[in-house]
Amino acid sequence: MLPETIAAFGTAWSDAEFDRLTRLYAETGGDIRVIAAAMGRSISSISTKSSIMGLAVEGNDLAMRKCLGGCGRTFMSPDKGVRICPRCKGDPRLPWGVY
Repeated sequence: MLPETIAAFGTAWSDAEFDRLTRLYAETGGDIRVIAAAMGRSISSISTKSSIMGLAVEGNDLAMRKCLGGCGRTFMSPDKGVRICPRCKGDPRLPWGVY
């Protein structure tokens, strides 16, 4: 039988999982191994998603903020002036996407 982390390979991420990843990233200080074990995902998967989501950011006013770009999800923002999450920035359907 395959371990849970391998069995979850290729499984689409739900909105709840994105929110959980964001919360766990903040709670663990970005400990990818702990997050992977807690979520039943591979270390590679957690690392890739957290990078795409922009969770590993540094800034003067680092905090979890609600995205004002359309999705309304919380994301790790480096500054109070950054209020559109990386997912919305990368969405070509939105007027500010892919810049």
